Amino acid sequence: MTAIRTLIVDDDFAVARLHASFLERLPGFELAGSALTAADALTRVRAGDLDLVLLDMYLPDASGIELLRRLRADPDSSVDVIMVSAAHEPALVEQAIALGVVDFLLKPFTHDEFRTRLAGYASRLRERRLMSGLSRLSQVQVDALLRRGPVSGTASGTKGMNPATRQRVIDSLVGREAAVTAVDVADATGLSRVSARRYLERLAHEGVVAVQPRYGETGRPQHEYWIES
Repeated sequence: MTAIRTLIVDDDFAVARLHASFLERLPGFELAGSALTAADALTRVRAGDLDLVLLDMYLPDASGIELLRRLRADPDSSVDVIMVSAAHEPALVEQAIALGVVDFLLKPFTHDEFRTRLAGYASRLRERRLMSGLSRLSQVQVDALLRRGPVSGTASGTKGMNPATRQRVIDSLVGREAAVTAVDVADATGLSRVSARRYLERLAHEGVVAVQPRYGETGRPQHEYWIES
């Protein structure tokens, strides 16, 4: 996946610089710039070539909520927004969620928390892009899109599964012209065959990958897995 081009919007230059330093240490993200006002941010977003905006609630010329409304009213804007703010009021948080923020990170926060939230977003974005190429979605996948959360179906869906490993298994299937077995995935990812099979079975249960038995071989029947396009 190409780098996630990110704009930081905060009226405090020092805070924006701090968040930029956090972002620059994250693999898979690219700092596209910063904006100190809502007007500047709107101009940058409308110029295109952005994937994500880290948005403060309090700006000198408009609130973060007002900027969100303008972005959502623009048919040419599909940028994702993570609210990064000291605003703890329930009404403001609810408004931000209703306007489609993909996450809400309350200030102050640690670098570890920032990294965890952004890594989670990157994982969800990969799955969204993967699902956008499918011919149809399962109910689990629809539910995940509505929640804007990871495709897991239930809270227990990813129990015992490492999100990074799970994504590595998915990535090993992307672009394949033929179905593969757990052995193939194990070889591609470095996992044990047992672990590869467990991840594939869970992904098949979630509807992320398709599965069918492979007949004609002696011993325990193998299964083939692929991503439907």
